[in-house]
Amino acid sequence: MKPAYPHSTGAASYKVQENWKISTPWLVLWFLLMVEAILFFQDSQILVNVVFWTIAIFIPLQSLYVGFESFVIDTVFRTKPKIGQDFQSDRWEMIEFTGWGGYEPMGYFIPAQNKSKGLIIYMHGYGSSSANGESRMMHINEQGYDIGCIDMRGHGRCDLTKDWTLLKVIADIESFLDKLAESYDELPTKIHFYGHSAGGLVALRLSSRRSGWWKNRLKSVMLESPVASFPMVIEFLIGPHLKLLKPLVRRIIRREMERIHPDLSVRWDDSRVPNIGLPNLPIIVLQATNDELLGRKHFDLLSKSLSSRTKNKLILIDELAHTSSKDCQRRRSLVKEWIGVEENDC
Repeated sequence: MKPAYPHSTGAASYKVQENWKISTPWLVLWFLLMVEAILFFQDSQILVNVVFWTIAIFIPLQSLYVGFESFVIDTVFRTKPKIGQDFQSDRWEMIEFTGWGGYEPMGYFIPAQNKSKGLIIYMHGYGSSSANGESRMMHINEQGYDIGCIDMRGHGRCDLTKDWTLLKVIADIESFLDKLAESYDELPTKIHFYGHSAGGLVALRLSSRRSGWWKNRLKSVMLESPVASFPMVIEFLIGPHLKLLKPLVRRIIRREMERIHPDLSVRWDDSRVPNIGLPNLPIIVLQATNDELLGRKHFDLLSKSLSSRTKNKLILIDELAHTSSKDCQRRRSLVKEWIGVEENDC
């Protein structure tokens, strides 16, 4: 396995994780099973019977907890990949690069057809892929911009699904940006991020902790129906019927994050706005008025943090749906206007 890509350490975590770490519930379960196996061969005395039945009751309870722990970890830290569609344009170039932990995801790049006005990095959402957002990227490419993107781990053509975290995705994008720089004779002076859904949370984290050659070249962030709180997503994935178990869910997730990213002090509040990061850059938020997946909670949370900043725009679009497989003319016009204005301001 190759070492982690070394050049950028701004927004993510880079220490290699422990492959497995035994938890107290597992230790207790195996201990109880061992004691019960020993008692099975003992004489039937009253004390032995009491201990035997006490342990026999605790083993199912302990097994329920271990099963619930496995359910939470599988739900939050393992993706269920769907390959999805391929790119339609034959102008896309495939970029091989080394991401977090030495793995090699695949990136994609399409240059402007004429003189480039800059570079836009597109970040797709959870359960989607870069190819699903091709129409959005091609529209921006037609405005004279180079476009770069990657498939998140466990998405599109990337099959790295185990121990999935947004921080690994962020580290991959930082590495991709460094690799992309090698494609240029002269580095672009203007860069914009475009984050859709969970890609919006990635874009916020990256843009608020900039590093590397693009640190001072990033000019704005575009967010489409963005996720503003990973805890809200977790609560959605786990389901409302487990609301009373929220403290237990938080404990399981925190412990697993500490195993995967031992170089970080992981806290629940760190994975939502504003703590995850808000860049001192112009931000435009294009939100589906009737978001069929996220509703308005994420938009409202983001609005509270951005409303006091004069250069930011938060726009509700009636015709827009959450999915990247659908588009509308109003979104395209607003994006075209935004990158045109930002270009003139820079």
